Amino acid sequence: MTEEPKEKEKNNQPEGENPEQAMVALTFNEYDALEKQIEGLQKEVEEAKDSWLRSRADFDNYKKRVQRDAERSYQDALANVIKIFLGASDDLERALNHRPEVEGVEGWVDGIELIQQKLVNQMKQKGVEQMEIKPGDKFNPNFHEAITQEENPDYAEGQIIEVVQPGYKIADRVIRPAMVRVAK
Repeated sequence: MTEEPKEKEKNNQPEGENPEQAMVALTFNEYDALEKQIEGLQKEVEEAKDSWLRSRADFDNYKKRVQRDAERSYQDALANVIKIFLGASDDLERALNHRPEVEGVEGWVDGIELIQQKLVNQMKQKGVEQMEIKPGDKFNPNFHEAITQEENPDYAEGQIIEVVQPGYKIADRVIRPAMVRVAK
């Protein structure tokens, strides 16, 4: 018999309604208050969402800044180490530019060339590049260091006459400017 009352309740419900939902009568004031509460909650959700999006953007910017700082620190450390070897590289290059004209030293000179090439290749693998500067280029204080300014009929004022010591960079950052003679 317990089945019968449930059946009667289902039959008395309008079609499509859930029998477990109760009908509630609201006054207009109560309805307006609930609408205002819903609008307030929706506004809070939007504000929380905006705040979350701003926080996420701030965090993404923080991660990028930390990554940039780490890359910069790596380049600084690498530049300090590479500067130690640039002097040796310059000395080897000067030695190769003044090869002895004596017979029987070809093997020795070839060995010096191999050492120089190995040193240059190791620096290239670390992202260090020698700057391409040649006589006739315009002097740029961001990349060049003028050791002399002299009159020269072959070059206009501000042009490089000679590269005395090559310059090096890592990515777009100069680690040693090129030492040059400049026409005045």
